[in-house]
Amino acid sequence: MSSDPFRKILNNERAADALPMRMVVAVIAIGALLFLLTTGVNSLLEKEEVYVAQTIISEIEAHAEQMSSKGAGSNITLDIDVPPNTELAMGAIPNEEASWPTDARNYYIKIKDKQINGESAAYYSNATLDGCFILSPGPHTITMESVRDQNGKIFIALCDKSQ
Repeated sequence: MSSDPFRKILNNERAADALPMRMVVAVIAIGALLFLLTTGVNSLLEKEEVYVAQTIISEIEAHAEQMSSKGAGSNITLDIDVPPNTELAMGAIPNEEASWPTDARNYYIKIKDKQINGESAAYYSNATLDGCFILSPGPHTITMESVRDQNGKIFIALCDKSQ
């Protein structure tokens, strides 16, 4: 008589009938978790790229403000590493690079399709004082020099020595 309940369990196929449905639910749950994990990691990586680019801009900004307040003749060299898929432009607004020197106090960070614009206390230029300065991804050694243009305005001239 005691073997009778075990036989009922062995012959009961309701659990086996529900097994495919359990597998489908488990696969859907795992797929949803993977999707959320991937989205979270991508968002985290994007935030890290923005943070690194803003740190570079902050470093340039801090030196530029000091240099422009002291007048012409100061110079400094910085080693920076621009992250992949990132472009930094000093003295320009996106898609308006040709309007320099009107936008010489502006800068922008372009990461993939995202753009972050900012305004500076200093005026920026390339080394020849005829346009904006753009940094592409990769390591750079830039020289910043405060120079006075023919109108008496102090510009921070940027030059990439690593090229």
